[in-house]
Amino acid sequence: MKLYIAEKKNVADVMAEYLFGKDFATFKKARYYKKGDTVVTWAMGHVLEMAPPSHYGAEKWTDYPVMPEKWEKLPSSKAQSREQLAAIGELLKTADVVVNGGDPDREGQLLVDEILVYFNYRKATQRIYIQAWDHDSVKKAFGSIIDYKLNGADACGCMYKAGYCRERADWLVGMNLSRAYTVQARKQKIYDLFRIGRVVTPTLALVVHREEEIQNFVEKEYYEMVGTFHKDGSQKTFTARHVPGEDLPMDSEGRVLDKNVLAIVMGKVTGRPGKVTKCTCKKGTESPPLPYSLDTLQVEANRSLGYSPKVVLDTAQSLYEKKLTSYPRSDCNYIPTSQHGDGEKILKMLAGYGIPGADQGSLVNKSKAFNDKKVTAHHAIIPTGVVPKELNEKETALYKMIASRYVLQYLPSCEFNSMQFEITVAGELFKGSGKSILKEGFREFMRRDAKEDKKDEEQAELPDIREGDSVAGEYKIEEKVTKPPSRFTEGTLLAAMTNIWRFVDPKNPNREKLKEVKGIGTPATRDDIIAKLMQTQFGVKKDGTPNILTPMVTKEKKELVPTDFGKTLIKNIAESLTKPDLTAVMEMALSEIAEGKRDPAEYMQKVADMVKSNIRFAEERQYEDIRKTAPSKAYPCPVCGKPLIQLYSKAKGKKFWICKGCEETTGKARFFDDEKNEPFIPKCPKCGTVLKRLARKDGSGYFWMCEKCEGSDKFFEDKNGKPVLKKTAKTAGAKAKGRTRALKKR
Repeated sequence: MKLYIAEKKNVADVMAEYLFGKDFATFKKARYYKKGDTVVTWAMGHVLEMAPPSHYGAEKWTDYPVMPEKWEKLPSSKAQSREQLAAIGELLKTADVVVNGGDPDREGQLLVDEILVYFNYRKATQRIYIQAWDHDSVKKAFGSIIDYKLNGADACGCMYKAGYCRERADWLVGMNLSRAYTVQARKQKIYDLFRIGRVVTPTLALVVHREEEIQNFVEKEYYEMVGTFHKDGSQKTFTARHVPGEDLPMDSEGRVLDKNVLAIVMGKVTGRPGKVTKCTCKKGTESPPLPYSLDTLQVEANRSLGYSPKVVLDTAQSLYEKKLTSYPRSDCNYIPTSQHGDGEKILKMLAGYGIPGADQGSLVNKSKAFNDKKVTAHHAIIPTGVVPKELNEKETALYKMIASRYVLQYLPSCEFNSMQFEITVAGELFKGSGKSILKEGFREFMRRDAKEDKKDEEQAELPDIREGDSVAGEYKIEEKVTKPPSRFTEGTLLAAMTNIWRFVDPKNPNREKLKEVKGIGTPATRDDIIAKLMQTQFGVKKDGTPNILTPMVTKEKKELVPTDFGKTLIKNIAESLTKPDLTAVMEMALSEIAEGKRDPAEYMQKVADMVKSNIRFAEERQYEDIRKTAPSKAYPCPVCGKPLIQLYSKAKGKKFWICKGCEETTGKARFFDDEKNEPFIPKCPKCGTVLKRLARKDGSGYFWMCEKCEGSDKFFEDKNGKPVLKKTAKTAGAKAKGRTRALKKR
């Protein structure tokens, strides 16, 4: 029996349709498809979870470090996932060959292989990489299935090892250091949860350090001189910018801060003839921008459409599931050369769909995007050739972005003439440049945006000058002001995570190597990391100690701003945890494990040593709380006395309070509304009993009831979610009594 295991149900549907035909649904059982000796089943994402610290005997937060000698996984806490896992286990008992149909990346390899390891499967294993869900792509995938050895030394086995090393390293860092810092900070009356993570912490540090730069920024006025030149009395002019000589007083950035200094220079050159001392002209070409990877798509869509990284990922996933685009969680901007010919069919479809330039695209043109050497486990995000139908607004906008960028790969390059020139006037140097377009090529159909429309200082029309020509000029001094760096947006922070090498000390010997790592986190997890920075939740521990999940970052309009707690966290933890190069170097090591160039055991030992070193730092640290507000206090339940927990309802968009103590004793949790960050607890004005809010059975609204009082004292009207505590609730009581009498008669 040959068993295909897809990552999700919808991928299994695609596989079953290819294997069994259009009527594949007729072969469906409860949790798999079967026809003859071929079976297709599916996971539900990760159906196995890393065992928690308590599984290894570390029940309390003070029980650390936790360093498992034998790592274990447990069935998911979700009932449906557990049932699906059990079904896969039964199928594995009779399977002779298993085909891993996980997503074509490290996590996809891990997700299925961990199931095989869990059930101790020892027979033949194969791998299929499905990049897109259209028929042609699926056909190619089934024609390229490869054999591999589970946990072996081949490409798939090494990818699995990199996957479990990643999750174990994240577990060691997150579980141990979050415990150590939280426990030690709590001793010094800082009650927030210190959420430490291999990726989330350096990402937070980027936001905090950027804010420090902004707050410490000192505005400076500086001055530049620009010359407007012409030749032989010609009406055509061109500009060049003055280059201050070394004898002029300047700051460390080479800026002139004293306007009088340039005024003297302007007096020196005014009315004096100039000479072209250098002039270089050359023809050049500009290639189309590469197709989108997930990170470049997220950055561009955030900037031009205002979509958050998560919205982009979810929308791209939807397009993928509708078979309109290829695999969305790609970190690659290149396409296999074998797919260049597919453009003929895809361009024709896109032309009919109305994508600009598609009707002029040609297989004669082949951009640098078609490069087998730069294609990783999956290629760039591109359209499949399936005609889009019934897309919502976000899907339409994102599909057009993906399709337009694909079309550019089949259009000619942009051709231009460029010029660099220098002019000397009375010993003072001026530099200028120019660029004129000969053939627009792909630029004629490129999506226009603010960056493209912004005019630079290059001449749109090249000046007719040669080296040695005499020119005359007029001059002006421009007043400028230095600007602080911009705050991160979700898009620019994601770009920073992707290009983390830019934030590594230039003296770091690994800086150049880190360009190859493609950042911290993965395309599929970076949006979750950013969301975690803004996560909010309030609660209390069982002993009544505040247990506050304070946001580390907030979003003001589109800008990300660190909270006081976010600043406090970065200020108090070991500096090494905040450095982007730490996690980037770890990612580089994971890449080497995936390539079979590094021993997983050696890597895990280094992670363990790093964790122990940071625990020592956490325990010796004198913590400093720079927050402006104190943490919330604990509120006891008025019924059972146990602490209430404050939660947030996404569905209702508001906070509320819950008592788990009541649930433990009565089997039903007690809920309270939130009022100004405190639980709203209405009590009976006569006996002090906590009132209950009940819905009228006729659907006409709500009323409140005291469980102890009788008669008219028992019921209260509801107004805007609160009881009317004055003795004006006879109507509510009468209606309630009427219902009681009616029930008795029945």
